[in-house]
Amino acid sequence: MRFTPGALLLMLLAFSLSPVHGVLETNNTNLKCKCIQETFNYFPIYLIEKLQIIPRGRGCPNTEIIVWMKNKSVICLNPQAKWTQTLMKVLSKRILSTSPAPVVKKRSA
Repeated sequence: MRFTPGALLLMLLAFSLSPVHGVLETNNTNLKCKCIQETFNYFPIYLIEKLQIIPRGRGCPNTEIIVWMKNKSVICLNPQAKWTQTLMKVLSKRILSTSPAPVVKKRSA
């Protein structure tokens, strides 16, 4: 039985693909999470400089809440912690209650 170079190459490619590779990728879904460790600890809101909420998906099964503090440290909050949920409610009320800045139109002469 003679194999053409194309058929031989196709067979080598098929044998080089391991079925274990797909299993490792599906079991190790935590590769793209930014938070390795989350905290339950409380800290004052006035110390927060920036807050980012990353919904689950894109390789990470967890919702991540990342806080940048004014002292330049970065903290990951546990979304299930009671005070984190209270913090999110307070911040969402502040965002909804602030009115946008007035728009000043320039007069054309």
